[in-house]
Amino acid sequence: MSTTPTTSAVQTSSSPPGAVEVLGRISAALDDLPAHRPVAARVVAEADDTASDARSLGRTLGYDPALLAKVLRLANSAYFGLSGRVSQPAFAVTVVGFSTVRSLAVSAMAGLDDVPESLAGFWDRSVLTAVAAAEFAPRLGCGAPEAFSVGLLARLGQALLVRCDPVEYPRMTVECADREELLAAENRRYGATHTRVSAEALAAWAFPEDLAHALSQVDRPGWATPLATCVRLGLELSERITDPARTPQVAEQLSAGHVRDAELDAVRAGVTRTAAELVQLLTA
Repeated sequence: MSTTPTTSAVQTSSSPPGAVEVLGRISAALDDLPAHRPVAARVVAEADDTASDARSLGRTLGYDPALLAKVLRLANSAYFGLSGRVSQPAFAVTVVGFSTVRSLAVSAMAGLDDVPESLAGFWDRSVLTAVAAAEFAPRLGCGAPEAFSVGLLARLGQALLVRCDPVEYPRMTVECADREELLAAENRRYGATHTRVSAEALAAWAFPEDLAHALSQVDRPGWATPLATCVRLGLELSERITDPARTPQVAEQLSAGHVRDAELDAVRAGVTRTAAELVQLLTA
């Protein structure tokens, strides 16, 4: 599995000295984290190996009981339509898909089982984003499992920033009124947003290039790949649900006219219900 440092890819020539130090810590963390959850790191590597199959990946999952339990709970959720019928790791991998297993392994490797208080609501927002992104994937011509996977990890960079800038970044999350304000503050301090840091983490951990590339486009203005557009819509809907006072972004602009605001709001209730169930399963 690649552990290519991300600092040079994230930082800019205008990054202040403090930002360079923080991004350097993130680069080191990306190299170090696999050692803390070696089985999860193996799962990430195997999920991208063309020689791997559901049986071999399920066998590897078995060496990390907590991660295996999470995958089994997810496979038995109503979201996948097989409640109570999945008991074997290989079948669970087949049900949820390699991309979702890979994302759950990254979450474990990054320590997201124990999200700090400064990121209150992290899993609620992440799962809402994943479910909503998958909802619009067929409409935009991309795979729902990939949209779910990328949506789930879109905020991974926040966890890395908290880990590597434990004083200033939590302060920023409290002081910023909404996601857009936080992105602007991140750009000022680090020369990069947490979504960009997430993209660099996926690239460093050898995710398929199109997934990391999609995340890198999410917060850029203008055209984006269909997968990036799904995540944009997922992020927007998650913010509408969790922060009703925030001024919404226009869905037509986020999706280049493919999805209207009314369509985004039409799936709100269903996405909210599904995400609430999945959050309970993933944080149990």
